[in-house]
Amino acid sequence: MCAYIVADASVFILGKRMEGELITVPSVERELKDIRSRMALQISNVRVEAATKGALSLAVEAARETGDIAVLSPADLELLAKAVELKAMLATDDYAMQNVALHMGLRILPVLQPGIKRVQKRVERCPACGRRHGEEVCPVCGTPNAKRKRG
Repeated sequence: MCAYIVADASVFILGKRMEGELITVPSVERELKDIRSRMALQISNVRVEAATKGALSLAVEAARETGDIAVLSPADLELLAKAVELKAMLATDDYAMQNVALHMGLRILPVLQPGIKRVQKRVERCPACGRRHGEEVCPVCGTPNAKRKRG
């Protein structure tokens, strides 16, 4: 098992115990609002560290490649960056984060839900004319795109 585990907020919200050295990012610490999850963070002896700018750039680029950039929060991207930086396992139930992590060659550790099995690419498709493209509104007919995943 990995020596380092980068933990998403779900680890603390659910009070999940993890084997290994737990690390998270400052934005996750700020996300925890209730006393129970804040206490879980404190008693887990987690290290709270920011990701480097270089690692953050890698995470953003990987999220663009999979098409998940639009659904990931800044905290999600920071977590992915920290996991890349440390070559750590990522503990999360967020499927978009798991998708980008697998794309980047990271190991994932689902918290409560089953994890994804393979990388999927998120595509934008016009619900009216069926065209695929990278824009939010179809340049052909002007209809907002519906998001779909394909393997």
